[in-house]
Amino acid sequence: MKRIGYIFFYCFFAAAHSFAQGGNSLSGMVTDSASGKPLAGVSVFLNSTSKGTVTRADGSFVLPGIPGGRYELIVSAIGYETFVTGISSRSLPPSLRITLHTKASELASFTVEPYLKDGWKQWGKFFLDNFIGTTENASSTSIKNREVLRFHFYKKSNRMSVTAIEPLIIENKALGYNLEYRLERFTCDFSTNMITYFGYPLFREMVSDDPARMQKWAQHRQAAYTGSLMHFMRSLYNGQIHEDGFLVDHEVNVPNLEKQRVKERYNPLLAQTDSFSIDTLHYFWEVLRQPDYFTRIVRGPEGLLTIQPDQAKVLFFTGKCTVIYGNGKMGIAYQESAIKLITGEAIIIEENGSYYPPQEVLTLGNWSRTETMANLLPRDFGMYGPH
Repeated sequence: MKRIGYIFFYCFFAAAHSFAQGGNSLSGMVTDSASGKPLAGVSVFLNSTSKGTVTRADGSFVLPGIPGGRYELIVSAIGYETFVTGISSRSLPPSLRITLHTKASELASFTVEPYLKDGWKQWGKFFLDNFIGTTENASSTSIKNREVLRFHFYKKSNRMSVTAIEPLIIENKALGYNLEYRLERFTCDFSTNMITYFGYPLFREMVSDDPARMQKWAQHRQAAYTGSLMHFMRSLYNGQIHEDGFLVDHEVNVPNLEKQRVKERYNPLLAQTDSFSIDTLHYFWEVLRQPDYFTRIVRGPEGLLTIQPDQAKVLFFTGKCTVIYGNGKMGIAYQESAIKLITGEAIIIEENGSYYPPQEVLTLGNWSRTETMANLLPRDFGMYGPH
């Protein structure tokens, strides 16, 4: 299966420097849109990180230690529509006033979009294999509240989807994380064999009095990170592709200079054919039938990134970008992965390694198998020292 890995997985990571200072913080107030009353116990967190809090009795919250880069701020409560807004550590907003709107009841949702009563029996294994994954870590990763999942199948479009009426509680004993994952939708289009899913995870680290277990978690986290899409994006942003052990091939469009030259010399609508020999005319006609651009393979990261005037780094390539990674010292065999840009639009990579828009990236090869919940790490992994 092809997979669009955007758990708004906005791929992770940032350098460990001044962001660890506690000066960057967000504060605000959360209220009910209908009554205007403050809402207590609302979850407020940075998407796909371990940075989160809950609102106080008066609806207020403070979220300290915002790491560097761009993030999504998620405000979520059962029975309400999830509130999502983008923030950047470069220009944090003043105190936020956020109103939450009541979500349509499950009965209303059932009327519009009925779900399969035996969904787990029909689609449970397929969902787990593609959402949790089939890697070694998957056997130690489980969804603790499966009953909140709803399975749907659309015969006309040959698609199945999965939604959740409450946040999923995911326990990853391999990496030492508990996740609250707000699944917006998981979809498989069987006509194209393409799987897409997105949602908003909040990580909480497990704790243990056993040093050996803590060390094992640290080792498993580093293994999950090494060679991952997160690792690649961060290495690309920092210009360390070769140093970090990645091999990259990508396609670029180069102009057909000979066709441009022939067009300057010969216009079939205006030129008199007797001014050129028949051999020259045949050559011109052959060249003019060629495409305006040729596809060329570039071996290495050169040309993948451009820097905009505002210093944003933009990733663009045609076709697909193939990435090979292996690490003999860590016992990691060489594996080939690839990414494609779904609509052919460029994406922006932020300083924390995130890329926007996340739904533009399609993972292929090894990443289509490994970029799943069982291997998912928070964006702030490694930013404040070992996790």
